This record gives sequence, C-alpha cells and structure tokens, in this order.
Amino acid sequence: MKINPVRGTHDLFGKNIKKFNKIISDVKDIAYQFGFNELVTPIFESTALFKKPLGEQSDVVLKEMYTFKDRNDDEITLRPEYTTPMIRAAISNGLLNNLPVKFFGTGQMFRRERPQKGRYRQFNQINFENFGSNDSFADVEIINLANLLIKKILPNKKIKLHINSLGTRENLINYKKTLSHYFNQNKNFLSSESKDKIQLNPLRILDSKNIEDKEVIDKAPVLIDFLSKENLNEYEEIKKCLNDLDITVYENTSLVRGLDYYCNTVFEFKTNEIGSQDTLIGGGRYDGLIEVLGGKDIPGVGWAGGIERMMLLMDDVQSQNQSIHLAILNQNYKSHAFKIYDFLIKNNLSVFWNYKYNLKKSLSTANEQKAKFIVIIGEDENINNHYTVKNLLNGEQKVKDLSNIMEFIK
Repeated sequence: MKINPVRGTHDLFGKNIKKFNKIISDVKDIAYQFGFNELVTPIFESTALFKKPLGEQSDVVLKEMYTFKDRNDDEITLRPEYTTPMIRAAISNGLLNNLPVKFFGTGQMFRRERPQKGRYRQFNQINFENFGSNDSFADVEIINLANLLIKKILPNKKIKLHINSLGTRENLINYKKTLSHYFNQNKNFLSSESKDKIQLNPLRILDSKNIEDKEVIDKAPVLIDFLSKENLNEYEEIKKCLNDLDITVYENTSLVRGLDYYCNTVFEFKTNEIGSQDTLIGGGRYDGLIEVLGGKDIPGVGWAGGIERMMLLMDDVQSQNQSIHLAILNQNYKSHAFKIYDFLIKNNLSVFWNYKYNLKKSLSTANEQKAKFIVIIGEDENINNHYTVKNLLNGEQKVKDLSNIMEFIK
C-alpha cells in the first residue's frame, strides 16, 4: 500500500533543502549581527497559551488549531504561531529580568487551513522578538532587520513594505465600535463570511480577500483618524527613520494583521509573485501581551516570516560539491581504498563511493554530483601503494601517495 504525505504537508529534499538550509544560515547570521539570541520551544503547548492572546473569535482559534487531549485529559495544541510560545519560555525560564532581551527562533507551525500555493498545514517559520522596550527605535530596528534579511535571501525581488498604526488598545475599542456600525449599515454589500465577523471582530473584515467586500472596505472609516497626537507623532517618527534607512514605505490603512494581540505599529513585507499568499514577513507591536500570559507589564515588538514562501521566490542555491569520489575498479582493491578513505575522513573531507567497481560509472556519478576530485584505485595503484587523483574542474591528474596527496587536493 502506498502512503502519501498528509494533505497540507510536504517533504524537503534536493533543491528545496538547499534553499531551506541557506535561509536558516542567513537567519542565524543576521540574528547574531543584531544581537538576538536563539530560543527553541516545544512544538506543542497548553491550549490556554493560545486561546485568549490570539483572540477567542479569531480564525486561528475557531478553525485552524490542531488541538487534542492527552492521557491526563490535558488540552494540548500544536503551536499555530511562535510569539506566544517564546513569551511563555521567557517567563518560565526567568529570561525577562535584564531588559531588553532579544530572541529569534525557527521551527514548524501547524494550522488547519485550506492548502494552496505558499500555504501549508505544517509549515516552517522564522520569528524575531524584542521584549522590554517601548522606544520606537525597537520598531525601526526589527523592521530594518527584516528588510536586510529579505534582501540577503531574495536580492533580485521587488518586495514592498506595508505599514500602519493601530494605536493603543483604547483607540482600537473606539474604532471597532465605529467600524461595526459602518459595516452594519452596509452589510447587504458584504460577503456572508464578512457579515458573520461584524459583531465578532470587524477588524477581520478589513483583511478580507473577497472581491465582493472590496468596495465597502475601501470606503470604511480609517483607523489612523482615531489615533491620539502622541501615537501619530510616534508613527511619523518610525516612518521617517525607515526612510532615512532607504526603506521605501507604503502606508496601508487597512492593514490590521490576523491576531488580536497587536497594537500601535503593524507591518507586512509583501510580494505580487506568489498569488494570494502574498505576505512574506508580518508583525508589529504587542504591548500588554506578556502581562496577559502571566508576566510583568512589559512591551514587545516582533515579526514572523514564512520560510516556504521565501523558498518559492528563491533562485536555486548553487554550490560546488567539495566531496571526493572514490573509483574502486576491483573488489580486491578495497583494502587499499580503505586507507585513503580513512585518511581523507580524518582530514575532515567528504568522501563518497557509489559501490560500483566501474570507472565509467564512478566518473558519471562524480560529474552528476559536481564533485571536485575523483581518486582512482586500480591495479597499478594497488600494487605500487599510491593513488591517481583527478581534478574534475580542470582535468589535471596526478599520481600521489598518502604522504603528499593533501597538497594536491588542498
């Protein structure tokens, strides 16, 4: 019986695993450059960690979480996002004593969404989180980090930064009331899905991808009109700093993000090259969330990025395979071949043999895998205790023994 991958999951191999590994490498390089430390959390947590912070009426909580009960009847959820687990880990391990603290993580998330291009039910995500500063510099820094990472991974792609300010939670409460009133007045022109959100969370309607809703959304009251003078000044300062860093900003007054814990700055890096799942990185400020999860009243700002979506836009990763292939022409020469095999391994080189006693097939394998060298062990090499080494890039070939083979290979 053939068993296929579960719908919405995928395997990584070949070109894609090279892309994946390059992204992880680039993430770690830029994280240490900006002073972020790695934090790894379990892939499942107590369900309570997600329900309130993400929003009891959010699509994630209502429809998308993989939740189950274990043998002790405890309710467990596979993590649908990474910010709340990272906060939980910081609180649990006493990591919030010397503020600010900056963490990053990469790992698998799980959401039972409708699979499509760029959207999986098990997917890989990057997160950067800054706990402990309400200074606008922290917002600018984390957006700048995201911008530089995208340029490193996708140097030739046009990615646009969308930004908005949600203001304080008080601003949001007043805005939601006005928005509910507006959408109720225009409910006959909304999709059925959006009609259901009017009372639950009208902000979610602004994020609708339904063409039926577009005209109503375009004429909706704008959140920025509800912001205090202090919030507006801070928002202007952030935009100015980003412009000073040569980051082009596109103001998007409908941008609200998909989770309830956001306030003040929100942003997304978007592309028009991968269809409807157009957000590569999204995030913002979430002051008050740490207190909701049992910590002190500490501000925070961060973002999450989808690795699979970045991979869709990446060029193939070109790398010369530095492995050295063995061509053993007869099984009677294996003892002599093991000497060079052991010697090269102990000198931290990668060695490969295709288990075939055939020079033509060995050369073919070496060329397919773009190896740099092939070591030939034939009758003459076996009798005279030496090895023929061929550079597959320039065709140069030398006869060497163990004492001087490294100078040719190096």
